[in-house]
Amino acid sequence: MSLRYKALAAVLLLVTAVTGSVLWFVKQRVESNTAEDIRNDLAVDGLRLKEKLHSEADTARAAIGPTIQEMHLEKYKGMDGGIKQNLDADVLGWVKQSHADFAVAALDRIFAEDGKAKALHKEKDWWIVACGTGKPEPDPVLEARIASTPSVNDLVGRTIARIRTVTEVIVVGDELCLAVAVPLFGESTTSQKFFAAEENLERRPGPKAAEEMKDFQENWPVYGCAMTLTVLSDSWTLRNRLRKPESATVERTKAEEARLSNVIYQVLYTGTRATSTSLPQSGVALEALNAARAGGAERFSVPLEISGRRETYIGLALSFDDRAFSWDRPGFLAMKAIDPELGPLHDLLVAMTSFGAIFAILGAALAYGAAWLVIRRLRTLQVATEKVRAGDFQVTVPVDSRDEVGTLAVAFNNMIKGLQALGLYTDSVLARSVLDNPELLGNKAARHEGTVMFTDIRNFTGITESMDASALTAQLNEYFSAIGEHVKKEGGYLDKFIGDAVMAFWGAPFLSTQDHAARACRAAMHCMRAASELRRQWEKEGKPLFFQRIGVATGEVVVGNIGSATKKNFTVIGDSVNLANRLEGASKVYGTEILLDERTVELAGNAILVREIDEIVVRGKQQPVRVFELVGLAAETSTRAKRLMDGYGAALKRYRAGDFESAKATLVELRKSDPEDGPSKWLLGRCEEVLSGKSVPTPLQITKSYGPLKP
Repeated sequence: MSLRYKALAAVLLLVTAVTGSVLWFVKQRVESNTAEDIRNDLAVDGLRLKEKLHSEADTARAAIGPTIQEMHLEKYKGMDGGIKQNLDADVLGWVKQSHADFAVAALDRIFAEDGKAKALHKEKDWWIVACGTGKPEPDPVLEARIASTPSVNDLVGRTIARIRTVTEVIVVGDELCLAVAVPLFGESTTSQKFFAAEENLERRPGPKAAEEMKDFQENWPVYGCAMTLTVLSDSWTLRNRLRKPESATVERTKAEEARLSNVIYQVLYTGTRATSTSLPQSGVALEALNAARAGGAERFSVPLEISGRRETYIGLALSFDDRAFSWDRPGFLAMKAIDPELGPLHDLLVAMTSFGAIFAILGAALAYGAAWLVIRRLRTLQVATEKVRAGDFQVTVPVDSRDEVGTLAVAFNNMIKGLQALGLYTDSVLARSVLDNPELLGNKAARHEGTVMFTDIRNFTGITESMDASALTAQLNEYFSAIGEHVKKEGGYLDKFIGDAVMAFWGAPFLSTQDHAARACRAAMHCMRAASELRRQWEKEGKPLFFQRIGVATGEVVVGNIGSATKKNFTVIGDSVNLANRLEGASKVYGTEILLDERTVELAGNAILVREIDEIVVRGKQQPVRVFELVGLAAETSTRAKRLMDGYGAALKRYRAGDFESAKATLVELRKSDPEDGPSKWLLGRCEEVLSGKSVPTPLQITKSYGPLKP
């Protein structure tokens, strides 16, 4: 991936990560704060509901208080019909006066028996003797069921035992009821004193008021209990839910208006049963209760669909009294939707997301532009590096700044200067090969088939004796430059200069193709022609003329670093190297300029024009080696090359067949057309020696090197 695209992606990822993190943090923080605000609202609503229950209890107590204070139970025993008939009327009065749904009267068991009361329900110490619903027609079954309800009897027993007014929410059948239980005394004056003492304890609590109530509990007998029951129905709950005020008397913030406009719903429950609710659907109330109980905690969150709209509701489970919350006792749920209050948050998130997207686009564009400017400068370095990799050590890059890229450009140019100095002593082909194959720097060697070429200057020792050292060096460098140029053009590795000789190699790891033999032959031909051109130039300048001999051989060689621990030479060794050197020396015998071995001719194939010269025996080998002269390239048209190939080939065939006279005649004719042809002259001499009896036709013995082979 390009650097500019990486910069673009990095900016986009960075902005996305930062924006996403900020949005997530804001969302979590606002949602947490909003949920906490809602729970505070729910807690306040719970207190308000409890206050409503206390208020209704106080209203009921205040409504039945005057009647109780006027009651004289001792007189009821002597009236016709007994106590129950008279208490029935009192119970109905309590219901009407307190606006309750039911009322219950209970009496001490002994007092009830003496007064011939008829019991609706009997306990060990007391009886329930009257129950009324406030309806014109009594319902004996309902009255009996209420009278026998365990929670009603439990509350009666506790009221009589404590001699205190008890206010509590209890379970009556399938409903929750607000129960207000007041103790009954035998005389009206005692009741009046009790109500005064209890009111004094509530309004002015202190040791004196507490002592007064304790006196009642220890010294005044209780005759019974009066109780009112108000059903906490759906309608009662609906009337008491928190609503938005019809008109705001003070100016509120938008968030406060949103909270006020969002209704708090209540669900009253006992156990796993929702007894009443202010929700529009009872099924939703049970769903909320089940979700709250499943969580097991007072705080809960539940998604509910109310009036066709599904929202998340924050809830709080509360008890009706001031005791610690427990799911085992009746209680109520207060719930409020959080989604409407998060509307401003959603708007903020949308705005921040839009801003983040715009910022990301602008930042990405700036990063892309900055990266493009850097890449444009780095591209120059990249192109220059590729040129160096290809072997061009003359390239440089402009230094147009003092920043890191400029420093890199200076370092690159300094490196090029070092490579230029190194290139004077090391072939650029080796440099490219090392770049492609770094393992070549180690001591590991490999065997490859390749082609080796040796060149040497004829009678160089005599030339050196007649020339000034500077002139000799200059002319020799000119010659080597021409040779090296053609070796490099054909992809060869200029291994070394050995005095006046040159050693070059074609093959792995310097070549990735398999045409190393053809390349070496083309290079040899071009070197021969370059030397011929130099001789014409030097002849005009009056300089000595260099005549060269070239040997080319192909075979398996060992390629690697050879030398001491402090100095190494990357070179090739093997039989083919020695053979190429021997072929260069054999050219002196045959009068040729370029000699090839049989494997080179085989691999070069149709790319070259050759003629077989002879078979030679090289030291170290038992079998003779066929040698060939390179007379031209197949891509070129040469009548001389064809004449030499056909004429010499026919003569050599007759010579090997033992027809020396015919071979001699053919060679004589060939020399008439080309008197300077060295192989024709040599073979003609061999024919004459055999015919005169001075020699026999055996292969030429090459027993020593005709050129230096020092590494």
